[in-house]
Amino acid sequence: MRHLLFLITAIAAAHGIEPVKYEGALYHVRRIPPGGHSRLELLWLDAAGQPLVHFGGLKKQLATEGKKIAFATNAGLYEKGPRPCGLTIIEGRELVPLQLGEGFGNFYLKPNGVFFLDDKTGPGIMETTGYAALSLRPRLAQQSGPLLLRKGAIHPAFRADSPNKRQRSAVGIVAATKEVVFVMSDREDRVQGRVTFHQLSRFFLHIGCQDALYLDGDISEMMDTTTRLPADAAERPTNTFAGMFALVE
Repeated sequence: MRHLLFLITAIAAAHGIEPVKYEGALYHVRRIPPGGHSRLELLWLDAAGQPLVHFGGLKKQLATEGKKIAFATNAGLYEKGPRPCGLTIIEGRELVPLQLGEGFGNFYLKPNGVFFLDDKTGPGIMETTGYAALSLRPRLAQQSGPLLLRKGAIHPAFRADSPNKRQRSAVGIVAATKEVVFVMSDREDRVQGRVTFHQLSRFFLHIGCQDALYLDGDISEMMDTTTRLPADAAERPTNTFAGMFALVE
């Protein structure tokens, strides 16, 4: 029986959300290997052009397409609407243009960046101006900010001794395997789940990422319909989101 329980736990960790402790913090990690990239989608609007708003709306929209959620999490920062602050490409269509301007808040803490995924060329995270210069047309893309890591270097504005600890979420790419990795610090634990930007960046380096992009803060949530949450998880109220990433079945 113990061997069976160990096997079930190992399978869940490999295919679901994995809790990982590092440097006194607790993170929830969802890895998507290259074989699953084609199942990763970015959604924001329903068929009538209205924001999906939360995981319940996401589930209903995917159901109309004959799909189920295996995993979901919020995408990048947004403004009133809810409308993404920057570039949003869904199924190859640009719904929000690239934002190159200046402003206040995390999104505008330069360098910010773009996470993108194309089924032929794979995933990438680039600094915004570098992305603009390449004229890429990926299947999906989400701009957010700030960049946590750029070619292995931590954002120059981050301080190792910063007192600013919050719940945070981000996406990175494992350099060796091209896995897309979604990371969220724990929502419930107000000690282990509150981290600085520098601390979160170090965690991505620890798991093999050279590039990582901040997604959002205290509103961040994850759901996994098979290994961590009850079957009705997508029916319950969640925080308000604009874009949402979904790994579909």
